[in-house]
Amino acid sequence: MGRTVYSPEYCLQYLEQYAAKEIYVIGLILGQVTESRENVIHLARTPDEKNDASSEASYTSEKPETLRTLLDISETWVADHAKHVTRMLPGGVFVLGIFITSDEDIFEDPNYFSKVKSVLNYTHKALNSNQYMYGNIPNSNEKLILHMSTSTKVLTCKSIEVDVGSKMSIKPVEWKFLPKPQQWQRLDCYYDFDEVYPVLVKNSGISVKHQFQQILESAHKTIELCVMFIDGELKEASEPLEQVFKKRKIIKRATDNPKSIQVSLFVPYENTFPETVQYSECDGHIHFSGVVASSIFMYPKATIKEATEAVKQDIIRSLASRFTMHCDALIDDNLLPEEKICFNEPPRRVLVPVGTSYFCDYLFPGEAPAEALVSVKELLDLQITEADVVCDIETPADTSEFDALDRDASSEELLATPQEASQFMYITGICFAMFVLIVSIFIHYYDGIVTCLSNFFSKS
Repeated sequence: MGRTVYSPEYCLQYLEQYAAKEIYVIGLILGQVTESRENVIHLARTPDEKNDASSEASYTSEKPETLRTLLDISETWVADHAKHVTRMLPGGVFVLGIFITSDEDIFEDPNYFSKVKSVLNYTHKALNSNQYMYGNIPNSNEKLILHMSTSTKVLTCKSIEVDVGSKMSIKPVEWKFLPKPQQWQRLDCYYDFDEVYPVLVKNSGISVKHQFQQILESAHKTIELCVMFIDGELKEASEPLEQVFKKRKIIKRATDNPKSIQVSLFVPYENTFPETVQYSECDGHIHFSGVVASSIFMYPKATIKEATEAVKQDIIRSLASRFTMHCDALIDDNLLPEEKICFNEPPRRVLVPVGTSYFCDYLFPGEAPAEALVSVKELLDLQITEADVVCDIETPADTSEFDALDRDASSEELLATPQEASQFMYITGICFAMFVLIVSIFIHYYDGIVTCLSNFFSKS
């Protein structure tokens, strides 16, 4: 049985829109793969390549370089686009491959097909560069190639194995368009972080990126151990989500039935102690605190196991995205040892509509929802309004604790250290005692001193 991919109708209109202009276009195929079905959610055109393509942040440059054929495309540019888009994807959704509109037959022309393979190989490796981003589908190296001819409007889809050397296999894929919008089962989760990590200060200072990487590694290990509860109940891993949803409809009235399923992640309690305990002195600590809002959209026939993996992927991918964006925005990655307190606030998450589901974007402190419109237009090739951006899933960070610590630190700077204070009190005490001694001697021998002074001045 061959591979079949299901796509919404508007994806066909999207391809025909560019094919009608008879221009060359390359972009990303975004979708979800489950055991029951493969669903394409969106097609996102790769922006025209800029002159300063060496920088990942160059998507905002003003002068694009118009591409005439597929041979002109830079593999790095497409890979950077895939990395940026992956930050916006919810858990369970991946870059499935690329689509191309061109007059040339990319499958028959060896030069064009070689270029396609090169682009896919480079993109696959780039998405694998950070394991916490879940850039590629786990345990799979197949990528889709969707081509629409600008002259005949014929649509062809095939899959190839990437990163396997010369043994790359090519398989035909049946691409089906759905007349009705695909319905998704939404799962919402709020995961609370409240951890303290030790900090060792080196001569060169503290690397923020290195500290964030340690936090990410620890969070990944913890979340991988978590067990997911749906509405406070532990479900069978093989049970389809639609069965869970149907049971909820029977228990609750239709008016009480929420649009999403609330899930929770719990870390299993281990009543054991480590065999060895290592003691080491540290120069400070990092208090990592906050709540990550997770919203994923699953095909209703997906299993509880697949949904659990998607929720975990979403939380870790979101953390990795925020840390990367935060570190990229820093002027200096190193904190100096004399900086006693430093507050870091990574960007918060917002949701943006894509078809019948939602992707996400991130806003830095002080940024308005309008900032998300730029990313959505540039990276997803979608036009949305500011009212479409869902901003209330996460709130800005509460800085009251940091403000209190900062005030305490400022007060401590005005005071001496305990050793300095002890020395100061010791010297002050000696000086005061000497003063009292001199005054006492003067008072005791006052009459004699006056007589001596009188005799001295009378002789003179």
